[in-house]
Amino acid sequence: MSIEPEGWFLDAGPPSWDGDAKTFSFFLRKAGHQPVMCTLAMDALETAAQTSDLSEPARSRIFDAHRLLIELRAAQKLNAGMLDADGSLLLGADDFPGLPALSSAC
Repeated sequence: MSIEPEGWFLDAGPPSWDGDAKTFSFFLRKAGHQPVMCTLAMDALETAAQTSDLSEPARSRIFDAHRLLIELRAAQKLNAGMLDADGSLLLGADDFPGLPALSSAC
């Protein structure tokens, strides 16, 4: 799998948060392609956050602190054709094996 995002980029705005599912949703975009909705499970960030009961500003800071890592991993999976049957992409804790080392950034 390529380690470059090859033209895929996250929307600049904040991700959507689903408190029941504990997931962030965002779109990756690439010129000449349809946007792809990506879902990031909170378990991928939970080690860094140490709680799932976070305020909106705290959730945004956590997501923003890891935005480049999230963007890169989502783009890698897109480039490898790892889409779900519905055309979306799910990112979980197994996609970020080094995330605990980043916990001090939050």
